[in-house]
Amino acid sequence: MAEKAVASGDVGTIGGLNAGQTDKLVEFGRGLLQSALEALGTTLDKKLDAEGAAHMTGTPEDIGGMFPGMFVVIEGNVRMEDGSSIPTVLLLGEDDGTSLFNVSADGAGEDEYKAKMEESVQTTVTDLTDFLTLSVSVNSNAQLQFGVDHVELRNLAMAPLELPAAMGGEILSVQLPLTVDGGPAMDVTYLASVDSLGQLLSAVDPSAAPAMSSPAPSAPAPSAPRPAATVPATAQPMLSPLPTGHQEQRDAVVRPAQFTSFPAQGEGSSMANIDLILDVQLRVTVELGRKLMSVRDILALGPGSVVELDKVAGEPVDVLVNDRLIATGEVVVADDNFGVRITDIVNPAKRLSSR
Repeated sequence: MAEKAVASGDVGTIGGLNAGQTDKLVEFGRGLLQSALEALGTTLDKKLDAEGAAHMTGTPEDIGGMFPGMFVVIEGNVRMEDGSSIPTVLLLGEDDGTSLFNVSADGAGEDEYKAKMEESVQTTVTDLTDFLTLSVSVNSNAQLQFGVDHVELRNLAMAPLELPAAMGGEILSVQLPLTVDGGPAMDVTYLASVDSLGQLLSAVDPSAAPAMSSPAPSAPAPSAPRPAATVPATAQPMLSPLPTGHQEQRDAVVRPAQFTSFPAQGEGSSMANIDLILDVQLRVTVELGRKLMSVRDILALGPGSVVELDKVAGEPVDVLVNDRLIATGEVVVADDNFGVRITDIVNPAKRLSSR
């Protein structure tokens, strides 16, 4: 089969979508990927980039057999406005996951290392999906909610990948070459059902959605994956997620009714992304200390009881935002009210272990 470059204006068609519908979905995906890279890079305190992508389609069995070895498997979902849910899967090699999510196996047993990896990925990706849900809501008419169902480090050489039953039929596989701090590319694979693309397009741009009564172009079901496209270094990602900052207008793809343009602020688009959520309210908690107690000891508490905390007098208190440690400080009194003076900001890379 002929290979296709995955670049704007040269994607062709995917599934039952025509070229125009495919371009609209790809443009939405490209912007969402950029938002995800910026948010994830901020959380991990790393510079992330994805210069190009390749895609193929195949049966669940064929696609599932393409990942021998240890992989971090992230099963997620995209919940639509009507309450239906589209399952998705992300895959990342174990070594790449260890590097990206700052997980070390030093001094840890196999089970402890596996649990540490899965917890770190689950925490980070859950925060990322929350950000993307807010980003899409602010920047487009699409009402999509991104979520994470399950994260597991699996040996796919021993047991080939089994995709969720709801992903039956033809599967779209998108390979994203992710670079971290300018290092060598690591392959991140995004899997989704080809049948779900029309449903996603309906949410992104109802006017461009395919008619549900129109049959998709007939084509024999593939018995093997179609060859992946080789992407030029200058090509843009094919299918991913939505713009949050200032976006260059492209008459053939971007429609003002769908994507709101925001003027660039500061020296980059990252500050423009933050401006979108400046009015969102978060719960700030100042924690003096903690104590692990048995039920017997708790029931024995009464007036005059003293609970000894795990902090020494004068030690800085913790400042948490939505139960995540972001700073430490000292208790002060301001106008007869208790307050906290910030003395140190926690490095973003260390916030993953604060839950």
